[in-house]
Amino acid sequence: MEKKHAMTAAILIGGASKRLGTDKVVLRLGDDIMVNKVLKVIQPLFEHVIMVGHPRKELRTYRIMEDLFKSCGPLGGIYTALSLSGSDYVFVFAADMPYVDTGLVGYMISIANGPDIIIPEWTKGLEPLHAIYHKRLIPLIKSSIDKNCLKIATIVEHASVFKVPEEKIREFGDPDIIFTNINTTSDIEALER
Repeated sequence: MEKKHAMTAAILIGGASKRLGTDKVVLRLGDDIMVNKVLKVIQPLFEHVIMVGHPRKELRTYRIMEDLFKSCGPLGGIYTALSLSGSDYVFVFAADMPYVDTGLVGYMISIANGPDIIIPEWTKGLEPLHAIYHKRLIPLIKSSIDKNCLKIATIVEHASVFKVPEEKIREFGDPDIIFTNINTTSDIEALER
């Protein structure tokens, strides 16, 4: 078995699922719930895996860190993960992106040695919930939250960033699949096909 990475992995589970109308984190997809599909892929890669968001009875067997700032969306989750992690870098994953690619994750970890953020960029834009963040960002994120500026893009604009180009992403798979995000019932139907 490969050595696990010392970097912390954080799965953000705090989404309200407004477009879906149900809690997508614990939504059953085939034989398991959504968050477990992400967890099963990343758990073998990292020494430390945490979930950040509000606890749910379906997840009572997991270690869940409640957001330090409530109602701040993914930025609040990233802040919590960075603040409570024992590692300098934290790889942040969305709980509703079930097709994480281990090769891409490994590549991104291998280049995490300097920039504040390592983030995939492709035709459809940046993927901030499949990215690596450094603890140096804590003051910048806190300041942004204090100003009620909750867009991750604002943090990206003010940080040192390495953008993983689409050509590199495609070496590991189709970004349309890797970055599939479940937000609607049609997304679920497409998954089940």
